[in-house]
Amino acid sequence: MTELTERLATLEKECGKYKDDYMRSLADFENYRRRIQREFETARHAAIESLVADLLPVLDNFDRALSISAGPSSDRFHEGVRLIRKQMTEALGRHGLEEFSCLGQEFDPRCAEAVSFVNSDKHDAHTVIEEQCKGYRCGGRVIRPAKVVVAKPGMSGGTRAAEEATDDEGSPDDEEQDVTSDKRTLE
Repeated sequence: MTELTERLATLEKECGKYKDDYMRSLADFENYRRRIQREFETARHAAIESLVADLLPVLDNFDRALSISAGPSSDRFHEGVRLIRKQMTEALGRHGLEEFSCLGQEFDPRCAEAVSFVNSDKHDAHTVIEEQCKGYRCGGRVIRPAKVVVAKPGMSGGTRAAEEATDDEGSPDDEEQDVTSDKRTLE
């Protein structure tokens, strides 16, 4: 009887070891499956971002074509270009493309690239006063920052009163650059 009890204990121990090995293998496989899924999603997002980034210059060219004012004979052509741009934007939007604007906001280097700075007492320092090229996000990541013009304090350090107080000779004030924005809407 002791021999059978010892044999049973040995087999139970062996069975426990196999069960433990099985559970570890199952956990390893589940971790492998999750890792492969993450890698697949990462590769998919990278492919989409790459394609979208390649198509952004096409959207820019549509915007340029739409900004040109033409005669009444080209109204139908102009409308056709607008509809094609809208259709392309909607298709890319279904894959995560989002257009964003920095106009009127404080300059943020994470989503905008400053192409120039303008002395201005009319705007707060470090405020985006013109957008030369739209910015785009895909899947929440900036794939192309907006190209912007940023205000910096005027020659007087940002205060008109200080400039007038130091201007004893009556020399004309430095003229501020008046920068207007060409704001296009996505229709």
